Amino acid sequence: MKILKYKYIGVMSLLFMGLSSCELARDLDDFEPNYTLPADEAIVDEASAELALAGVYSGFRQRSSGSGNPEIYLIPSLMSGVLTNNALFNTGAEALGYVSNNPIPIGANAGLGAYSRMYDIVNRCNWLIEKISPLPEDVFSTQGRKAEILAETKAVRATANFYLLRLFGQFYDINSKYGISLRSEPARSDEALPRNTVAEVYDAIIADLDEAITGAPDLRAKYYTNKTYARGLKAKVMLYKGDYPAAVALAGEIIEGSGPDFGLAPDYTAIFTDHSTPALFDSPEILFASKGEPQASLGIGNFTGFWASVTPAYTAFGEQSVTIGSQNIIYDGTRISSTTFDTGDIYGFDTYKGNASENGDLYEMIYHLRMAEVYLIYAEAVARANNSVTTEALAALNVVRIRGGATTTGGDGFETYPSSITLEQFLEAVRIEKYVELGVETGEEWFDLVRYHFVDGFDVTTVKPSATDPDKYILPIDGTTIEAGGNVVEQNPGY
Repeated sequence: MKILKYKYIGVMSLLFMGLSSCELARDLDDFEPNYTLPADEAIVDEASAELALAGVYSGFRQRSSGSGNPEIYLIPSLMSGVLTNNALFNTGAEALGYVSNNPIPIGANAGLGAYSRMYDIVNRCNWLIEKISPLPEDVFSTQGRKAEILAETKAVRATANFYLLRLFGQFYDINSKYGISLRSEPARSDEALPRNTVAEVYDAIIADLDEAITGAPDLRAKYYTNKTYARGLKAKVMLYKGDYPAAVALAGEIIEGSGPDFGLAPDYTAIFTDHSTPALFDSPEILFASKGEPQASLGIGNFTGFWASVTPAYTAFGEQSVTIGSQNIIYDGTRISSTTFDTGDIYGFDTYKGNASENGDLYEMIYHLRMAEVYLIYAEAVARANNSVTTEALAALNVVRIRGGATTTGGDGFETYPSSITLEQFLEAVRIEKYVELGVETGEEWFDLVRYHFVDGFDVTTVKPSATDPDKYILPIDGTTIEAGGNVVEQNPGY
């Protein structure tokens, strides 16, 4: 991968590091990247297509502060209260706006970076799809590789569009006009495109994932998209969309038939702790994750603890409990304490640093989807589809807890949930389990709060007291980009 990293720099400039045109505050004609090569000349065979694909994946790496990675994963956790701005390093109006659930609508550096970075990834995908599609099969030395590259790329595009939708669009309302601006062709000008409806965005994401489920590789490595990841992301999309039977079917297929390469890792902490060797990238737990190497950082390990710190309330959360029947069941055993650290001034996550060697050689991953989440998607979707706590739903929830160290004695403490649990208690238990299990991976705990609010009427202020305005549950599109695009893109309500 190191060799590829240096090779694709030149070739990937052809993918026109231009982002969504709405994001640009200056004309694209003024943007002239170094070492450019026209796309028509650059992607001509399998080798050049592979280099361009490497550039697509590299979009998930960090460039600098405000570049969008890893901010897009951390902003939701500032909104949920798992993270707070660091009092030494991040005290501006933008960070305080996220923490107080009142994001600023203009001049948001990290928010603009998150928005533009995902559109950058979409644009890279669009260039590659356009230029590889007309190539004849005989220029590919590996049979079927052209179709696989196209399918991998569409899975990445679906991922970026999904991240954009749930952070900047009303993803919780299928009838809303406030989706995102879909782009299916490379940006060749500074023309802004109006927003698509939420339904149209979901349809586009699902169409890309369907092609990836059919055409992507079974598995090249966990840091490339694959059929299982595409199926898992589609299950998650269907859960968000409210199509619970579809989510059940897709997640169930993964749990029952994904083979030995995908499954719950036997030890939770072992998924994250070895950051000094590439062994981090081999866990069966991972469906797809972005890979960071020495000299090619993802940034998330540096940002958690400094740009944003874990709140003491989160580190103590696992000790809280719920009474079900005659049992007092605590939320966690050691998962939170094993993946967080406290230096006295800074609370952070070992999830992204672990036992990195002292000389700075550091391997990182951004976990786009893990098997534990697939089980929890299945558990929630089965319960919602049947409007009851079925045996299958309860088993899916408890298997994640058992992997985390829960016992089944039927007593008090870190125990599995009993069959006497009510539907309302069960849905809350799933939400809490994700809150513990997936802490600050992609901000999932915030999007669960939003979903539960709009689906069940859940009072988000019981978790985050400042989250009083549902319009502010999604971020504004920065006013600079709207103005630069000639006000074609409509702002989110409440901003």
